[in-house]
Amino acid sequence: MAPSQGQRDSLAGKTLRRCCWAAGFGLALLLGIPAYPQPAQKPALPAPAGERAQPPDSRWAEIQARGRIRVGLDPSLGPAYLYTDLERQTYAGFEWEILEALAQTLQVQVEPVYVAWSQQLAALQADEVDLIWGAREALGLDPQQFLATRPYYLSPQRLVVRDPGPGETPIEALSQLFGRKVGIVVNSTGAALLEAYNERRGNAIRLFATSNPERLFAQLQAGQLDAVLVDQPVAALSLRQAGSRLRLAGPPLFPIPLVGVVSSQHPSLKEAVDGAIAILTENGTLQRILEKWQLWDPTLMSPASAED
Repeated sequence: MAPSQGQRDSLAGKTLRRCCWAAGFGLALLLGIPAYPQPAQKPALPAPAGERAQPPDSRWAEIQARGRIRVGLDPSLGPAYLYTDLERQTYAGFEWEILEALAQTLQVQVEPVYVAWSQQLAALQADEVDLIWGAREALGLDPQQFLATRPYYLSPQRLVVRDPGPGETPIEALSQLFGRKVGIVVNSTGAALLEAYNERRGNAIRLFATSNPERLFAQLQAGQLDAVLVDQPVAALSLRQAGSRLRLAGPPLFPIPLVGVVSSQHPSLKEAVDGAIAILTENGTLQRILEKWQLWDPTLMSPASAED
């Protein structure tokens, strides 16, 4: 499915922030630094209310009183992130399922408010929503205006290749792609990453860019591309649709924490959401949701890991 205008705007809006990350990643590759994170510390459950200082604002108390949390969403992010399920007349995607579990833990209802991805921070400032959710990164947020929640998922890039034929050497790393043709999505993290990599390697990898991920996977299956580099949720969804000829290669690359965002004026809400994410981490709910969408990878030491 070709991306909508909203998807293209979302990708473009994230490109500038991700380029600096990708440049650092390219340097890390040259220096031999691991391309995936070191083990994260086990998140702690929130302390009982009587044991911590109460935040100075009343937003969380207001949300509890009305029984609903207004969440800015943009379903044009698409599968498997967040999309509209027309048959069931609701939203779907791993981010929606995490949000529903979050609201259940907080004992409030989700009140979805459609806001285009590029307008969500402004909507939060205007107090049109309490929380924005979906493919958000803490990188680049102005701490004077916005607070990022605890991460709920680490979204890496994944290399997708065809199963090797007789006598072919399996592709397992970027270093095996010198002189080969690799597909990327325009204005994506994968594009920024490989462009930074090529700058340091003398354009060793031939890049083919398109705004249509489905086209990339069709060309990969047809042998017109040697590999594709995309977000893991996109890769996982496409592999289920593409069949057994394609597979993931190598480790997760360049994982980016995804977070919810609240106004800096509402630390009480951030505290409540952080506590709920910690509970979902501890009781295994995050892991079960990510496993359902084929996104759980213990080697990533994602926020859903319960190990130290």
